[in-house]
Amino acid sequence: MPERFAKLVKAIQHLFEDMGVDVVEERVLRFILQEIHCGKTLEDALDEPYVTNNTKPAWRREILERPEVIRAVEEEVEKTFEGHRGDCGE
Repeated sequence: MPERFAKLVKAIQHLFEDMGVDVVEERVLRFILQEIHCGKTLEDALDEPYVTNNTKPAWRREILERPEVIRAVEEEVEKTFEGHRGDCGE
């Protein structure tokens, strides 16, 4: 019985570890999108200490393939050509 309990505990811990990574990645992604919206380049947003301290280099490379990041960059490029800048508290 204790062995079954130990397996269950490990399974639950693994589940929460996976969920924690997803939450952190989601928060970092939102931060990146916010930085882009406020006028930073994608490269500058990826170099922010909050991003580099909470992600691995491989994840930062993979972020370039995420559709929501690409969409945010495209929107900011369009705004730049329209001469419109979003409200970022400046």
